[in-house]
Amino acid sequence: MAGPFSQDDLAGHLVPVDKKFSRQWLDALTCRGEAEVFSGEQLRYIGMPVGGIGCGQLYLGGDGRLWHWDIFKSNYHREKHEMRMDAMTMGGHYTKPVSMGEVYSDQNGAKVQQGFAIRAKSDDRVLERSLDQIGFPEVTFRGEYPVGRVSYEDSAFPAKVQLEAFSPFIPLNAKDSALPATVMRFTVTNRTERNCQIELAGWLQNAVCPYLADTSLGRRVNRLGASASRSSILSTIDGGDAIAAEHGYGSSALTVLQGEGVRIRSAVTLKRPETIFSELEIGTEESAAKPLDQALVGGLGAYFELEPGASKVVTFLVSWYFPRHQKYDRSPDLFTGRHYGPWFHSAGEVADYVVEKAESLIDGTLLWNKTWYDSTLPHWLLDRSMISLGCVATQTFHWFDNDRPWAWEGVDCCEGSCTHVFHYAQGLSRIFPELERKGREIVDYGIAFNEESAGVGYRGDARGLVADDGQAGTILRVYREHQMSADGAFLKRIWPKVKRSIAYLMAKDPDADGILTEPQAHTLDATWTGKIAWISSMYLAALAAGEAMARELGDEGFAESCRGILDRGYKSIVDELFDGEYFIHKPDESAPAHLNTNRGCHIDQLLGQSWIHQVGLGRVVPKKETVSALESLWKYNFAPDAGAYAIRHREIEQAFRWYAMEGEAGLLMTTWPKGGAKEAIPGDKLRPAKNPELWTGPGGYFNECMNGFEYQVAGHMVSEGEADGSLVEKGLAIMKAVHDRYGAAKRNPYNEIECSDHYIRSMASYGVFLAACGFAYHGPEGRIGFAPKVHPEDFRAPFTAAEGWGTFSQRISAGSMRASLRIRWGSLSLNTISLKPIGFRPRQVEVTYRGQALAAGVSWGEDRTVVRLGERLKLETGMSVTVKLS
Repeated sequence: MAGPFSQDDLAGHLVPVDKKFSRQWLDALTCRGEAEVFSGEQLRYIGMPVGGIGCGQLYLGGDGRLWHWDIFKSNYHREKHEMRMDAMTMGGHYTKPVSMGEVYSDQNGAKVQQGFAIRAKSDDRVLERSLDQIGFPEVTFRGEYPVGRVSYEDSAFPAKVQLEAFSPFIPLNAKDSALPATVMRFTVTNRTERNCQIELAGWLQNAVCPYLADTSLGRRVNRLGASASRSSILSTIDGGDAIAAEHGYGSSALTVLQGEGVRIRSAVTLKRPETIFSELEIGTEESAAKPLDQALVGGLGAYFELEPGASKVVTFLVSWYFPRHQKYDRSPDLFTGRHYGPWFHSAGEVADYVVEKAESLIDGTLLWNKTWYDSTLPHWLLDRSMISLGCVATQTFHWFDNDRPWAWEGVDCCEGSCTHVFHYAQGLSRIFPELERKGREIVDYGIAFNEESAGVGYRGDARGLVADDGQAGTILRVYREHQMSADGAFLKRIWPKVKRSIAYLMAKDPDADGILTEPQAHTLDATWTGKIAWISSMYLAALAAGEAMARELGDEGFAESCRGILDRGYKSIVDELFDGEYFIHKPDESAPAHLNTNRGCHIDQLLGQSWIHQVGLGRVVPKKETVSALESLWKYNFAPDAGAYAIRHREIEQAFRWYAMEGEAGLLMTTWPKGGAKEAIPGDKLRPAKNPELWTGPGGYFNECMNGFEYQVAGHMVSEGEADGSLVEKGLAIMKAVHDRYGAAKRNPYNEIECSDHYIRSMASYGVFLAACGFAYHGPEGRIGFAPKVHPEDFRAPFTAAEGWGTFSQRISAGSMRASLRIRWGSLSLNTISLKPIGFRPRQVEVTYRGQALAAGVSWGEDRTVVRLGERLKLETGMSVTVKLS
């Protein structure tokens, strides 16, 4: 990919200026390319989340088996999180990732017997195969989160099987995307020239309360349930109400949907899964029970006949109902129950709901999957932008039965929907904006809002510490959530508190010059003093959002207050903190020595300007200096061999976590090309690194590559760059380096790690996608816009809005441009459409809707042409609008 590098390349600074990437690797950054398909040893670590939002954690393995069953009452016993380097190297399982079938002492997933098998009868031959890598050694996996596709094919077997596994996932429909169920949709095709009889069977262990073995507490029970549309085996524990209340009994179910020409057989108890076909043939019982210390496994089979070349779809469901949460020692009254508790009463009811709404739930998920990949953008970019959303379908993210969303930073690591981490995440707000609005209203400006100080407790507690970057990020998120709303009701409800939270930051800028000077707590788990470029840039971004919100609500006085400080800050951040190449930190020399980046080139130095691009508010830092700083990050921080850098670097004797191994590229958190590294961690703050098993604190962050931070820089570079230009290429290179680090041969591509698994900050990857589209949107005002940065001459990509989603496309030729918006789901309300013609200035505009010309005007902004419709337009599902500029 890059190199080789000589000693001369590393002279004076351990990050080479010339990255020496191959032309082939660079060209692949913007090429559509082929979809990644994994096989063989690449399947070992694959674990794609396939449960609903906030429903626990369940993985789809590379060969189609389900594993990491972490769905049972959040698993009873959770050890207090200890950040030890032996367990937390690369966030737990990075250098030694967990594979399916391996069990580590610090894993919470239970072992559950589950699987599928197929039997084919053709030409008097009967062949049986398990649907896994044992039965089909050439099995392949294609992950398109939320859908995992597993292909089973063997020249010696008469049928081929395609599995599509997912939990219903429909953007803008949070409830139906938060179901405790996994769909296993099999398409079986007869490969032969003769009729073929097929038997497709699945089995599932009764794993209710999987850690209970005391036989006095009850028995495991499987019961058969059937209707015209489905057959199910419901698994429960028969132990009485008192025991159920203490241990949180729930239920699980294996279901097969009835289809035309399909006959269902069942066995409520199997002796062995390997003999499932013979046992299904004789199964007649409707219930079975065993002691808690014995395995009880039930099975279902679907029988049908296929003509030569014919295919049939058979759908199984795995559903569960474990609505209770564990207690948490830091806040014992926090956890109540899971959101789905009031919706259902059993796993059987969950299955009934999915079966009843199968057309909308299954077809809706597959429609989104098709819409997402109906794009000219590279497959790898689409993959990586969406993969990080999987964290909401793991034990990282919870949605309580009191309607409150809540999240760890990563699985079981750092509680409270942390403001200084969550604000980097751009994906959830665009896919499920309802959940983000709940986070702002119920949590940040609800239980976490300190009525006296107007600070937002950074871990969801009004009595807790306020992180200044998190406070600013929360203000920006309010504006983003407002933009992703259909009207202004959300903003009106919380504006008084939002306004006060902006004033909280203003109070830390006594000179009103746009530079914070009071001590500032932040995401590097420390409080720094002095003038810090990146936190002040966030302050300026919050002021810009505050001005925009105030003007929309008619609060002109407050808007002008924000604008005054913002104008001064636009100048002072350059005068005070730009060193000629990049933005720095000036510690307060009168304060006690503390962690700092001083003259270092820090990854987040322009975080505020990066954020502003996500909400379309122009500039808070001048363009020239911004581009210079981003180029400096590429020059000084982007290491084509970040692992080797970490090994060689000895200026800071500090332990760190290995997020990039030797030979892997990454953007380093901070480097000191002009000196200052030794002053970054004062002696009394430096813990000895002689014992690498002990986590040594935030000083170690400086040497690391953490993907959430890398994504925000990547998105910023793409936003600032010209279409297909050098800065766009560099931004995509940073993102692709992360994607390559998560290659399937090395580790799980679907588990992005920081201080723990499935880390929330990684949802910043969606911001790179938005930047590549040049997407801008304001729901209440009916504004949408695109300015693609990758091959704008022929561009197509998905988009989401407040009430619907669909596809945008454009083509540019000599002197003309044609763009269209098509709604695939929901609706879209429009007043204006902004576009970016390249190579010409439009003189005419034509707008077509439902075959009719619409009245429209056109105006020109700094870098976009704005088409104003004569009247507000409402596009419904299946409708489109086309704009032609010439």
